[in-house]
Amino acid sequence: MFPSKPWTVASQQRNLREEDDAAAAFVLHGHAENVEAIADDVSEATNRRDATILRGSAIPSKAPTLPLEILDVAVDSEENNPPQPLTAPVLKGRRLFHSPDGRCSGSAPTKRSRAATACSTTRNVGKNRPKFKATHDMDFNRQDTLLFNYLFSDGHSDEETLVRMLQYRLTRRHIQTLIPGRTIDGRVVEMVAMRNTCSIQHVRHPFFWCLPPAFAEDVTKELPLEELTETYIPFWVKPSRFLNHIFVPIEDILGHWYCMVIDFVDKAAYHLDSYPDANMIPGREQLMKDILGRIHDLMTSPAYGPLKVNTPSNLRDWPIRRGQGIPNCNTSDSSGAWVISWLDPEGCFNSLDISGVLDDSTLRGKTAVSVVGGPFNGIGGLIRLKAQRWQRGGST
Repeated sequence: MFPSKPWTVASQQRNLREEDDAAAAFVLHGHAENVEAIADDVSEATNRRDATILRGSAIPSKAPTLPLEILDVAVDSEENNPPQPLTAPVLKGRRLFHSPDGRCSGSAPTKRSRAATACSTTRNVGKNRPKFKATHDMDFNRQDTLLFNYLFSDGHSDEETLVRMLQYRLTRRHIQTLIPGRTIDGRVVEMVAMRNTCSIQHVRHPFFWCLPPAFAEDVTKELPLEELTETYIPFWVKPSRFLNHIFVPIEDILGHWYCMVIDFVDKAAYHLDSYPDANMIPGREQLMKDILGRIHDLMTSPAYGPLKVNTPSNLRDWPIRRGQGIPNCNTSDSSGAWVISWLDPEGCFNSLDISGVLDDSTLRGKTAVSVVGGPFNGIGGLIRLKAQRWQRGGST
C-alpha cells in the first residue's frame, strides 16, 4: 500500500524544515517597533508556505526566499542596551543577512558571477535607480552597497526615520543631503558627533571627546555653568586622565561650518576652516576662546569629579592656531563635508599632518552608511532588513 496523502504532506513539511535550516538566522537587538515589523514579515511568509503545502503543490528544492528566524529580540533601552563600542573594523565581505546561496530566485544557477549578481540587483529595483552611486573608493562590502543604494533611491517617504541614537533622529530627507552637490544638513554633522561619542562610552578614560554643535551655541547664549554640567556631563564630557583631543564642530552664520580641535599635547586650540574669511576670523576665534574657558569651567567643576585635578590650570589661556595645509575654498558649500572629515571616528589628530584634500563623494557615501548601518543606530537592523525587502521588489 502506498502511504496516504497526509503522510505525503508531513514529509513535505519535514523537507521544508530542512530547507529552512539551511538559511542562517539573524539576531536583531532593537526597539519594540522593530519586533512588530519583523514578526509581520515572518507571519506572512509562514502563511504563504503553509498554504502551498495544503494545496499539495510541489516544493522547490531551494525556496526563492526563506523567512528569517528570529533568535533573539531585545527591547532597546538605555539600561538594557547601552551604546556598543566602535572598536572592531567591519570585516570585508562579511554577510550580515545570510541566504542559502545568495540567490534572487529558486531557478538561478548555484554559482553566479559578480556581474550577474549586480545585474539581478539592478533588475529588481526597477526604475528606482540610486541618485548617488557607490564607488570602489568607498570600500563597501555587498550588504553595505545594498544599504547605500536603498538610502539614495526614489520611491520612499522623505520623513521616514533612518537613524535613532538616544534623543537624536535623522530622516531620509537629512541623509539625502549627503548627495554630492547638496549642502549637508547640520543634523548630519550632529549625528556624526553623536556616533563618535557613543564609540567611547565603554572606555573608562577616553582619549578624546567629540562635542555636539549645540555646545558652541550654548556657550554663545552664555548658559549658566549648572545647565552646562547637567547637559554635557558625563555623556559628552566624560572625565578622563588620558585626554588628548577635544573636537567641537561649530556652525557659523549662513550655514558655514568650521571645527575647533583642542590639543592637550601641543597645549593649543586649532581652528580648522575651509573658508577662512578674513572678516569672520576674529569673531570665530573669539568664540573659540570662550569655548576654551567654558570647557575649563566644566573640567574644574565639582560635577567633573576627582579627575578635575588633572585639568591644566591655564587651559583657558591656550593660544588659537590656524590649521596649516587646508585650502581656501572661497565658499561654504562643502564646509560641512570638511568638518565631518576632521571629526575622525577614532579621535586621531596631528597638527603637522592635516589633510588638504577632500574626497567629497567618498566621504559622503561612507558617512551615510556608517551612520545608518553602524552599531549605534537603534533601528539599524530594521533599516537593513527594509533594504533587503526593497531589493527583492517588496514594499518597505
